[in-house]
Amino acid sequence: MKKKCLRNNSIVIRDKIPESARKEKSRTIFSRLKSLDEYKKARQIFIFVSMGSEVETIHWLDDLLKEKEVLIPATKKGDSEMKMARLLSKDELVENYWGILELPEALAQARDAATCDLIITPGLAFDHSGYRMGYGGGFYDRFFSSHEGFRLGVGFHEQLVEEVPRDAYDLPVHAFLSETDYLVF
Repeated sequence: MKKKCLRNNSIVIRDKIPESARKEKSRTIFSRLKSLDEYKKARQIFIFVSMGSEVETIHWLDDLLKEKEVLIPATKKGDSEMKMARLLSKDELVENYWGILELPEALAQARDAATCDLIITPGLAFDHSGYRMGYGGGFYDRFFSSHEGFRLGVGFHEQLVEEVPRDAYDLPVHAFLSETDYLVF
C-alpha cells in the first residue's frame, strides 16, 4: 500500500508543476546533462521517450541524434522484458499499446542493440540512496540486471524524496539529475 500511495502522490506532485515550468526545467536538465563527464564519454545513450508530465526528453532527441547513438526502449505487449532499439529520427516514433512513443515493432527488432554507455532513467520518485519508484511494471529493474552502463535517473527536484519503499530485487541508479540536483550514489 505504501508504494501505491507514494506512486499516486508523486504523479499528483509532478502534474501540479505548470507546463511552462516543466519545459524550462527540462531544458535546464538537458543543459546540465550535456556538461556531465558520463554524457561526454558516452557513445551510446539509452533514453526513455517522455510522456505526460515527465521530464520532456522528447525535445532532447534531435540534439542527441546529432551527437550520439540513441537507443530507446522497445517493448512487446505481454512481454515483461524491455529491450533497446536504435533510433535514427524522431519521425520514426509511433504510439505503442500504452500510449508511449517507440519504434514500430518490426523496426525495433531490426535495430536491436545489446550495449549502451549511459542509461537515462525515468521515475516517479527518487531517493537519497539512488533508489527510484517507477510506474510498477518492473521494466527498469529487470533491464538494469542485464545491462551495464551508467544509470542516471532524471526528474524534477520535486520528485526527490527521503526514501522510496524497495524490494530486494530493486536496483538503484548511479546518480540523479534534476534542474537543481546532481547526486551521485
